[in-house]
Amino acid sequence: MIVAHVNVVIPAYNGTSRFLEQAIDSVFAQTFADYEIIVVDDASADDTGALVQRIPHVRYVRHAKNSGQAAARNTGAKLAQSPYLAFLDQDDVWEPTFLEATLGVLEPATQAAAVHCDGYQVDERNNILEYDAAMKHTASVTQLLRGGHDVATSGSLFRKTFFDAVGGYDARLSIWEDIDLAIRLYGPNRFIHLPKPLYRHRLYSRNASRDIPSLRALEGRLRFLEKHAAACLPGTAESQALSSDWAVYYADLGKHHLRARARPEARAAFRRSLRHQPLNFKTLSRLVRSYFV
Repeated sequence: MIVAHVNVVIPAYNGTSRFLEQAIDSVFAQTFADYEIIVVDDASADDTGALVQRIPHVRYVRHAKNSGQAAARNTGAKLAQSPYLAFLDQDDVWEPTFLEATLGVLEPATQAAAVHCDGYQVDERNNILEYDAAMKHTASVTQLLRGGHDVATSGSLFRKTFFDAVGGYDARLSIWEDIDLAIRLYGPNRFIHLPKPLYRHRLYSRNASRDIPSLRALEGRLRFLEKHAAACLPGTAESQALSSDWAVYYADLGKHHLRARARPEARAAFRRSLRHQPLNFKTLSRLVRSYFV
């Protein structure tokens, strides 16, 4: 059996209406051709299987039950036999030189775990909304613990030995599993930033309540913060950032409860947020509001 140089793993869920075919086409359009595509169908309820299986040269595997994107990516990675791994979300697309450019940087850098590039945020019609630079130095543990490297899932190429060594994605995380992976991979000279826009991340139109996270998202954030709290030692910038992140988390949890008219729970969450940021006027005003709405 001939082993490709790069395995491209695409997790799919109800992909017929969510741009899966465009993602696959963007891989076929690559200037570097020594790859194998593995599509992991995460128990779709539509005709994703039929769509993929009629496309030549694509390996298809299906989960018996829906397990989430992280688990789907791990399934693909376990099937992969190539020395390099690239993960492309079904909503996203690559520019034609993505594999050629990232492999050209990562292959000679034998101590590096991954190379990641800049990209574009696009709308549902693939119109560019903004440039997305992949180095972000914000005061959040999500950035500090990975040195500012925003290692986007669809914008990165991984050396498989490093990916396997840390156990791949944490399938227990419903969100931020890509950030968690980058934190566990991070170290001196482990990441290389390629400042070229080589992928497009699709954003969907959202409703007026977009600033109030879902309970699923909140649970995922809680698990993430609890997991990495031990790395934020007292008196460090990471510890200060963690406190700020907790304040934001509890403020969002309070907003979620307030919208659900669970006022006692909302008040408790707002108070916990204010312990971390006592002078946050918005949170304080929401706490006051919770006694009247």
